[in-house]
Amino acid sequence: MIRLEPCSASEGVYMKRSVGSPSFYMYQSFFRDLGVCLPLTQFECDFLNYVNAAPSQLHPNSWGFLRAFEVLCTVLGVEVSLRVFLSFYQLKAGAPPYGTLSLNGGKEGGLFTPYSQSYKNYRQEFFRVTLVDVDPLEDGGFYFGGLPRFPFYWCRDPSGFHGVDPSQLTPSETAAVNALKALPRPLDCKLILSLERSAHRERDLEGESLVTLFMC
Repeated sequence: MIRLEPCSASEGVYMKRSVGSPSFYMYQSFFRDLGVCLPLTQFECDFLNYVNAAPSQLHPNSWGFLRAFEVLCTVLGVEVSLRVFLSFYQLKAGAPPYGTLSLNGGKEGGLFTPYSQSYKNYRQEFFRVTLVDVDPLEDGGFYFGGLPRFPFYWCRDPSGFHGVDPSQLTPSETAAVNALKALPRPLDCKLILSLERSAHRERDLEGESLVTLFMC
């Protein structure tokens, strides 16, 4: 079971609790604006592990890129591949020790516009997610093989990246990268996220001339 708890005025998202049940911090904007759900998806966990960062270390606009990629791939019937996503981005770290991590488009450009051009005051709205009576050896939502599925606490040494070596891609991933490159980028992040709740997702995509590119 998870419990969402308010934080005291003295708490910060970068803090690590030394006593009590395991927990991690999340910004409200992740859920309110971007449709993040708990437990996190495998793709989201894979990304956080790849960059060695807790969820709250990543800027909301960067979470928007992750979520929009998941929605776009799901609507188009394309595998949600970490290596495909990494092919379009690079990671920029803020000033240590508590700088926020941000995704920027790679040398060939990213996939989406930022969700918001000005995410003001988002750092003031966060809460604690506490895992109550969760057995790491039995739980599959937040643990795998007894270990956390992603870093719960802020990491001082996140792993930067600048795209991905094309030779590491499988043939299907290479095809997906090439198809995504052909899209009229950058795609509107808010529009793509809205497709998750649309009853006519493919029709809405056709209005953006995206479906035909993947159906050829």
